[in-house]
Amino acid sequence: MRTFFALISLVVLASPSAMAQVIAPLRPYDPAVVRVAGRAEVYLPPDQARVHLSFYAPGRTAGEATNAVSERTRALDAAIRAIDPQNVSVERTDVSVTPVMREGGDRRPDRINGYEASAGVTILVRDLARLSQAVEVAVNVQPDTFNDVEFSLRDTARARRAAREAAITDAVDKARVYSEGAGHRLGRLLLVEEGANNMIAQSGNRAVFAARNMSAAQEQTILAPSIAPEPLLYTAEVSVVFEVGATISAR
Repeated sequence: MRTFFALISLVVLASPSAMAQVIAPLRPYDPAVVRVAGRAEVYLPPDQARVHLSFYAPGRTAGEATNAVSERTRALDAAIRAIDPQNVSVERTDVSVTPVMREGGDRRPDRINGYEASAGVTILVRDLARLSQAVEVAVNVQPDTFNDVEFSLRDTARARRAAREAAITDAVDKARVYSEGAGHRLGRLLLVEEGANNMIAQSGNRAVFAARNMSAAQEQTILAPSIAPEPLLYTAEVSVVFEVGATISAR
């Protein structure tokens, strides 16, 4: 009896309908579509710059250290304002004060042995024709560190739009080339989807300087080097899906 049921099972498994479910071909796209990705890299010249530098001052008290570093930042602010107040200004000043601890050893606790104050200053230059002059002023007030010059664009919306327009143009051009290369016209647009890696702006040129521990000879007026900013890079990605249209008739 078990042998009989086993034979029936084998017949069912080997039936034409069961075999057809396994080997049935995939259905073709109806209508046929072309799916491509477009990418753009747009380089735009920067129109503003930020100069980063910092000051350091010690003191017996927190107030003494803060006053010392604040005096140096005020001197910088006055020198920067003398350039062109409309286009060159101190955008941001971050002041911090930390205690300097002295180890007490095994029998005595640690104690405060003074304070250190630091001020990070950012100078905003809205007219790049004034950049070299701003750098010269910043260096000649003798900061403890001159970090870098960072370039950027004020109108980032224009940059994003330019990158997106270039990306969609690239995608449509690819779709047309592939469709017509296969002998068909490009059909209806079915889908537009923005990519994930969009709008990556990179500073083209970050000039880095060091101004700590200047010698007597270096304390004379310093002329800033020529700074030529490189274009800024903006990218955009987009995916599109088109129908494949009618066959292109042979001429």
